[in-house]
Amino acid sequence: MILLTDEQKEELQKLANEVLNEAKLVVDDYDNNPSDISGSLVSVHENSPFLDSIDDVEPTYSGSRWSKVIKSF
Repeated sequence: MILLTDEQKEELQKLANEVLNEAKLVVDDYDNNPSDISGSLVSVHENSPFLDSIDDVEPTYSGSRWSKVIKSF
């Protein structure tokens, strides 16, 4: 029992090559234009001091002031 003819195998190989080439282009594009979206997630609780602000204008912890809040483990 023959599942695919030679012509069908050839066509299937062409399609597989096209998909592989397109995947390589996607990888190359990502290497040249990396995304800012990394898949990492940072959660800040609604009661976090990171959300506090001075006079509702500037965050209490911004810039170098973050180092006073974040502790290294």
